[in-house]
Amino acid sequence: MQCPKCGSALNPFSAGFSATIHRCENCHGIACNDDALSDLQRQWFLWPKHDPREIDPGVAREGRRWNEKSDVPCPGCGAQMHTIQAPGQQHIRLDRCVPCRMTFFDAGEMTDLRFDTLADSLRGMMARLRGG
Repeated sequence: MQCPKCGSALNPFSAGFSATIHRCENCHGIACNDDALSDLQRQWFLWPKHDPREIDPGVAREGRRWNEKSDVPCPGCGAQMHTIQAPGQQHIRLDRCVPCRMTFFDAGEMTDLRFDTLADSLRGMMARLRGG
């Protein structure tokens, strides 16, 4: 499997329970299907203090650089991925493949998705006040 952002190899990584994700050691992006993501979300709920850097070692600054590259091929099936906003955290832009249900997270995005911060709550409140 190749990284859709930088073209490097995506390596399988066991991320708890039965989840296997694929990480890029170059740009630190992460590809996972819906089942793996659901498994990770259950893990986050059961072990909230688990260090997210074990799964997502990238930093958000690096991820924002790669985030500009969109409409990339899915590493799972080759179909074009589409940019979506993460529910409840509109500042997170993910790449999503509809046919195979694969999501690609740029560096730091999975960690950001995990933690709904005060800043996320304020962004949501401001969007609702603006009618968005």
